[in-house]
Amino acid sequence: MMARFISEEVEVEIGPQPGIPAGFTWRDRRFVVARVLAHQLRLDHERRWYRRRHRDWFVVQTETGEFFKLYRHRGPGRSYWVLYEELDAEET
Repeated sequence: MMARFISEEVEVEIGPQPGIPAGFTWRDRRFVVARVLAHQLRLDHERRWYRRRHRDWFVVQTETGEFFKLYRHRGPGRSYWVLYEELDAEET
């Protein structure tokens, strides 16, 4: 089975470490992050400084054993979180 593409905006609770997700709500279901498996900051240097978009990518495992990839979009306008995809255990 391959990753399941989601790409939906979600509400994220930040944990004791600034900027690190502790949980998120997707389709009225709350997921608690058990551990962060990967974190990557992607910076957009292609655009002028006032139009740049930056994304903090995370691969997380929930307390119920699911694996997800999500990112926080930072750039012009508002900052928001997107649940990008659900991963298989083999893909993590």
